[in-house]
Amino acid sequence: PHKILPPQRPLASPRRSVGRRMAAAAWIAAGMLELWRAPSNVEWCEAKTHAYLHSEHVAEFWNTVSNSAFLVAGALGLRRALHLRLPWAFAYCDAMLLVVGLGSMLFHARRNYIGELLDELPMSAMAAGYFLCINDLHWLTSLPTRVATHGIVFTVVGCGWVCYVVLHIYEMFTVTFTLQILVVALISLKAVPELGGSFCPSRWLWWAFFAAVMTGKGLWEFERFLHRRGGCPAAASDPRFWLHPAWHVLAATAHTFWMRYASALVLRQQGREGGGASLQSKKKSS
Repeated sequence: PHKILPPQRPLASPRRSVGRRMAAAAWIAAGMLELWRAPSNVEWCEAKTHAYLHSEHVAEFWNTVSNSAFLVAGALGLRRALHLRLPWAFAYCDAMLLVVGLGSMLFHARRNYIGELLDELPMSAMAAGYFLCINDLHWLTSLPTRVATHGIVFTVVGCGWVCYVVLHIYEMFTVTFTLQILVVALISLKAVPELGGSFCPSRWLWWAFFAAVMTGKGLWEFERFLHRRGGCPAAASDPRFWLHPAWHVLAATAHTFWMRYASALVLRQQGREGGGASLQSKKKSS
């Protein structure tokens, strides 16, 4: 007897499949075009007083060029992380700094929303990577407590980003990112207690990071103050004109100092790069 096969659904015609793909591609392209044309959530002083001065394609020339500091720091850091065979989180953070530099270039050159997102999203993703760099160096970043620490921080950051994208309030991004940096910085200052107290000479790289990031943040806040008060400098000869480029350089410097500090902690714990042997002997003696 012949088996009766169940009825099969007719296959979609190739033309219909191609049409659906083309419609999806057109929808994505339209969305990207809308993001490209949409203005950014924030304006800087150079855009207010010197917009498109040097090129019709670059709105903020010096704010764009100064992002090369991120590219240099990211490339050197990535090379070092691979050379020393550091945990993957270190290479990830330096790679994200390269993305930050490129995204920030687009942001300042075009002053559009997609450029802003390509600047700010990688910043937040890089800050998340900082947490992974200090895994197992502090009780808050060691199992099982690490699960709760990461869960709380990443949940708060995720909520902050959802509110920022929906409401387009720039201060939501700055508060969220500052929280990420503040938490990881304070935890790393107390990491590897065997190294010594917060002010011991072995932690000088952390304090160099702190000085660079606080100086840069002060310049950043001063520029925002000038912009709010309508006091943006009208000439490049005014030192205040260079506040934002200086922030870029200091932010890249702060990143480099902190990555060197965190990598030194990891190498010490692994017994490498000089001080590792002494740290292991301290553990044994204690």
